[in-house]
Amino acid sequence: MAAGRRSITLAAYALATAPAASAQVNVNGFVEGAWGLRTARSPVHDDSRDWVLEETRAQVRLQAAGDVGEAFVRLDALQDHAAEGDTDLELREGFLRFTTAAGHLDVKAGRQALTWGTGDLVFVNDLFPKDWESFFAGREDQYLKAPVDALRLGFFGLPFDVDLVLAPDFTPDRLPAPGGRFSIDAAPGFAEPAQPGGEIQDGELAVRLSRYAGDATASAYGYVGFFPTPSAIRDVPDPADPASTVFQPWHAPLHAWGASLRGAALGGVAWIEGGWYDSRADRDGGDPSVPNSSVRYLAGHERQLATDLNATVQYYGEWTMDHGAARAALSGGDPGDEFRHLVTLRLEKLLHYQTVRLSFFSFVSPTDEDTHVRGLVSYQIADGVDAAVGANVFEASDGSTGTFAPFDADDSVFVRLRYTY
Repeated sequence: MAAGRRSITLAAYALATAPAASAQVNVNGFVEGAWGLRTARSPVHDDSRDWVLEETRAQVRLQAAGDVGEAFVRLDALQDHAAEGDTDLELREGFLRFTTAAGHLDVKAGRQALTWGTGDLVFVNDLFPKDWESFFAGREDQYLKAPVDALRLGFFGLPFDVDLVLAPDFTPDRLPAPGGRFSIDAAPGFAEPAQPGGEIQDGELAVRLSRYAGDATASAYGYVGFFPTPSAIRDVPDPADPASTVFQPWHAPLHAWGASLRGAALGGVAWIEGGWYDSRADRDGGDPSVPNSSVRYLAGHERQLATDLNATVQYYGEWTMDHGAARAALSGGDPGDEFRHLVTLRLEKLLHYQTVRLSFFSFVSPTDEDTHVRGLVSYQIADGVDAAVGANVFEASDGSTGTFAPFDADDSVFVRLRYTY
């Protein structure tokens, strides 16, 4: 909460110091109720925890724009009955933004949602934090992006555009926790994950270089920070018994480098993207407690099949480098698949003068042997009034340890009602 209060204070300061000359102040937002019910009995929770989504949310957005820049605040008040039930405030965005150096430098400082890359709900070079709990629970897709306190600099007028992001503190992915809304039980012998923090070397640096190449956009990426999920393991003293040890997940250091190309092709839009994840704590792959370096790659295509009907397909792959060294370190044990594959399909149809949207999205991994399907029907009832009904379906084979396997018992249906002002 201390960090949240600091961010809210920063947002208030941003609005208070926004340029008054020729300033325009806009205020809008929404009020939303959302309910999501698990469709199968949870092996972890009793009946009182069958709600994976039961909340009331109010968001207010304030923008003060002047001649030399803008201040922006996006603040959520949330009462989440599927969690603790308390009312909490979260600053989703709170930043100052201005352009200087004759329009060649754009500066954005404060809390902000960051994204880049080419994928549709699949990420290679976008290592900014994600909120996977919100995504799997049925919240609106905007909540997949977790906010970051950062300085973003955009340089223009060069042979290529440069985006530079400096975050003084590492921000991890938000993951479903044991004992929460999903059927994830606490693993015995494990401590809470540890996070980097407090030192200048515990921050993050990300850069993107981009330019147009004909009808396409070519980009190169770099990242210095940490794996966004705590996928490394180490022994630490047991807080309950210092004479013994427990396993503690932690975020291993990471350098990532990649490139992408996106443009018109094959009657639609196509993209390719690749990245090398350099695991700095285990560059030879011989430490099974630290994730190996890997190469990740993505190809996708979107096109219109008929009037107001679009389809998107993607193929994503991972190659774990030094796989043999990892296997040898485990004395012939199983370090996981050397190659991992994932295929996605999105279908979207607009009806009734584009006031009804039908959406289908599926993740299918042949190597992990698991699947996640998301279905949604949304309807604009009137100006400012929207309703959405959807479902999350997870399927995994016996013994699967893939991304979606932990949620195999968490199929759910959900309803969201929103009034926008």
